[in-house]
Amino acid sequence: MLTQMELEIVAVFAHSPGSGDWQTSLAEQAESLGIPHFVDAPLNDPQTVVTLSAMHPDLIVSAYCRDLLPAELLACARLGGVNLHGSPLPKYRGRAPVNWMVLNGETEGGAALHVMTQRADRGPLLGVERFPISEDDTAYDVLLNVRRVGANLLINCLPAYLAGELEPTPQGSGTTFGRRTPADGHIDWSWPAHRIRNLVRAVTRPYPGAFAELDGSRATIWWVELRPDVTLTPGTLSQTGNETLVGTGTHALELVDYRRAK
Repeated sequence: MLTQMELEIVAVFAHSPGSGDWQTSLAEQAESLGIPHFVDAPLNDPQTVVTLSAMHPDLIVSAYCRDLLPAELLACARLGGVNLHGSPLPKYRGRAPVNWMVLNGETEGGAALHVMTQRADRGPLLGVERFPISEDDTAYDVLLNVRRVGANLLINCLPAYLAGELEPTPQGSGTTFGRRTPADGHIDWSWPAHRIRNLVRAVTRPYPGAFAELDGSRATIWWVELRPDVTLTPGTLSQTGNETLVGTGTHALELVDYRRAK
């Protein structure tokens, strides 16, 4: 059986960081390790296929790629490709699974490694690992856990799959969620308090943050706490000393960390 030490990365294909991107640059990591790397190479370009084919890879490993890899590119590798997805598939197929899990108040997250097909996140599974999500976890906390269990999946599954010792299993029925934008962080104070708090957790730092109207001006909301002992009209502010409360569709929330627009 192969071991992780015998796996060789022949090349890295990476996206260039976006404006304000807080993620670590994969291309910079590859460069520091002396691994050939290509930034923003068009995946559907015939030259990309020629370049990859010349390397004779056994397997393509994708993680958070922005585009679906075309069949011609997957065919360059002996075993095609596998994708590391940030949810316990078949739940939360699609975009931004970490943010959606927190937004929906899930108590369990995970990561999955699956064979790539021409249907996004639908290929047979090589492994799934799960972890608990607490009511205080932010999307970034969940992302760190995704990275942790995702690394475990790669270490535990890739050698066995390359050796023909791991048989993929079909996925069952699941759920699919779409792309999120900063505009989706808008808070409606008539929503239940738990829903608002979940939204805040899902998009707080290092993500763009939730936002709402407070006394006629826009504010970015970074953290709130539930105050079921207080009831206020939705959107109404109450300030006592250092405590700032706002009404919702159920009970009040305490604004722990927020910033008004200048």
